[in-house]
Amino acid sequence: LKQVWRRACPRSGHVPCAFGSSMSLSRECNVTTITDNSGDVTTPDVRSFQCGDTVVAVRDLRVRGSVVVCQGGRGCVVGPASSSGRVCVQFEQREDLSDNRLNCLPDELRHTLVGGHQVGSRVRAARSVEVAHGRTIPRGTPGLIVGPARDPPGTRCRRLLVHFAVGGDEEITEEVACDPDDVETAIAGNFRRGNAVIATRDLRVGGAVVVREGVLGTVVGPSSSDAQHRVTVSFSHREDGSRNRLNCVVTEIRLYLAGGFEVGARVQVLHTVSHDDWPPVLAGSRGVVMGPSAEEPLARLVVRLDNPPLGGSPVEREVRADDVALVIAGGFRRGESVAAAKDLRVKGAIVVKRGVVGTVVGQSATDPGGRVTVAFARREDGRCNNLNVVPAEIQRMPCTGGLGPGDRVAALRQLLVVPKGAHGTVVGPSCARSSRVAVRFTPSEDGEDVVLHVEPEDLRVLHAIGEDVDDTGLEAIEGEDNTTEDLTHLAVAGGYNRGDAVAATRDLCVGGHVVVRADVLGTVVGPSGQDPSGRVTVAFAWREDGKTNNLNVVPGEIRRVEPRPVARGELCAICLSELLSDGEDICRMNCGHVLHTACVKAYLNHLTTGASGSSAAAPAAALPPPMAPLKPAQCPVCRREMLP
Repeated sequence: LKQVWRRACPRSGHVPCAFGSSMSLSRECNVTTITDNSGDVTTPDVRSFQCGDTVVAVRDLRVRGSVVVCQGGRGCVVGPASSSGRVCVQFEQREDLSDNRLNCLPDELRHTLVGGHQVGSRVRAARSVEVAHGRTIPRGTPGLIVGPARDPPGTRCRRLLVHFAVGGDEEITEEVACDPDDVETAIAGNFRRGNAVIATRDLRVGGAVVVREGVLGTVVGPSSSDAQHRVTVSFSHREDGSRNRLNCVVTEIRLYLAGGFEVGARVQVLHTVSHDDWPPVLAGSRGVVMGPSAEEPLARLVVRLDNPPLGGSPVEREVRADDVALVIAGGFRRGESVAAAKDLRVKGAIVVKRGVVGTVVGQSATDPGGRVTVAFARREDGRCNNLNVVPAEIQRMPCTGGLGPGDRVAALRQLLVVPKGAHGTVVGPSCARSSRVAVRFTPSEDGEDVVLHVEPEDLRVLHAIGEDVDDTGLEAIEGEDNTTEDLTHLAVAGGYNRGDAVAATRDLCVGGHVVVRADVLGTVVGPSGQDPSGRVTVAFAWREDGKTNNLNVVPGEIRRVEPRPVARGELCAICLSELLSDGEDICRMNCGHVLHTACVKAYLNHLTTGASGSSAAAPAAALPPPMAPLKPAQCPVCRREMLP
């Protein structure tokens, strides 16, 4: 009752008493304190504080309306105040520069505990904790911090007093004095301090997006406003430029694991993993990902093995991300191109039509053993969400030209930045041109992979490891003369070759409308599919109708031209430096733009791997397998498809 009247009349020196008596009230210890004539006022409990305890103020403390100690001010408990129900505290700093002690209510203070813990925080046992009579508190047992442990007099308090729930029943608790390392803060969603997390969707504050989906962050701890359902995260980038932390619901973030794995994913060990203290884990062993390694969270995983090795080996083992691979239902591989085998429905509505192509993302989070997560190129409902399907609802995409995903091929000619003879791997059919396939090339020793959508005629299948490409681009088998057949297959009307630079000799019309003006540059794509012996397919740099389709022309409508010379002082549109710099190779795009070869490689590598280049410090195997782009890359200048 005194507290209610004191807060209602903070400037009054006397407070009327409910029992007809009057009391004189003051915080200062060198002033007359409370004198209660009735003696019937209930005294607050101050037994949780003892002499020598370190405390902080939980709010601004005032004397006669003026703030004398700011929130968070540190102090030391001197003893009980002469006024009933208060604690006498000597604060390190006061706003009025006074050295007087202050009589505080217990709810105005909180203990300063070791390890950064607070009274009332929910924790869990970080390891097995031994208690009396040989019993132990199992790891992971939830508990509640009630204060500092009372160590013998003369020793500094270094332990915590925790009430642990016995047998999983929160109503039955056991009080245990623990070291700070014995417990860890219980964070919603079973996150831990320092965990690397990723935003699962765009995060908004006041309707404005402040954190984009996929941005990396670090768990700071439980939210002070809603510790049961929210987590405080420090993100590496915010759209509003602020560095403030964000309180996120547990569904708005997910744990980041090395290799792009997720907690609960089923994996298979690729090769034997040895360990100094335990028997090795054999290749082919399967298990479930439990989380990141405590020592190397960005490089190693903790996997619970289905059948651990004999000899007392633990069930959970730490492995590197490149030592395991996802086990996807139906035998699909991450990044593999697939197509819908039938119309796919969600709640009765068709969302993906039969035949729509997509890319395998990985296991389904809801049913890892029975479903596959696929990113389709088009959805009927206009959304871009991935879809969880059963293996029977998708089929592998056959490639044109008799090629298949995983085939090793070699380039028969220069393909933009890929030199003749460079080796690559077919990753799937092209979704932009049905006559092309997507191939991942490693054109040089720098290890920068690029994906190009090329014609099968520009490739040669390598049937043996280390097989080289013949200089003529044609394969001759002993005892057979197949040169004529190959030449006929690759022949282009008018004696043109694939990749030749040409120009229109006059205005070219389609349906009576001019689509290509005279002297517009272009590149020979190959023979026309409708009339291979009489027409040539050309990709022109500019069309009057705004389309990017190739054009079938007769040989007399085009002429060979020398590549446009690069003028002194002309700049690369990517790096904005001179094209004719010393030691810089240039790449001529089909659209006519000229760029640095190194810049084009870095641009394609960025689109392929999601990074600005390969890193020598981080092994490529530790990164998640890159996805095959569903569509060809676009010229960074005119946004035309980069098709060699």
